[in-house]
Amino acid sequence: MYQSIQVSVGFSLFKVNEQGPIGVNKNNDGKVTALLKHGNQFSAPFGGFIEAKNVIGLKRVKLIDIKYLCTDAEAEVVEYVIQKDHYVVGTYRDSRLYILLFGGDPKHHQIRGKDQDGKNNVVGLF
Repeated sequence: MYQSIQVSVGFSLFKVNEQGPIGVNKNNDGKVTALLKHGNQFSAPFGGFIEAKNVIGLKRVKLIDIKYLCTDAEAEVVEYVIQKDHYVVGTYRDSRLYILLFGGDPKHHQIRGKDQDGKNNVVGLF
């Protein structure tokens, strides 16, 4: 069903599939970022999608900065949109990060600690 993703890095949107980066952008390294404890991040190549029927033994990770899931290999046909400030449930296997699909659809949840209303954006004045 899903074959590729679009990942947000800064103000850029990169296209990635399981073979690696799509296009000729030198900044697109084909990697996806996962959240670790204490706010640290880890990047690894994108491995594709895994149906999570038997998830026994697979450690789950929080994949961030994924914006769109696409049904074609060139990441042109957007099928599923991930909301802002949400992470996607994935796994790490064979030195690659995969997105887990539950019944054909991904699971995504809001990242804790993100402000919902967007009004309180002042960090400090002095």
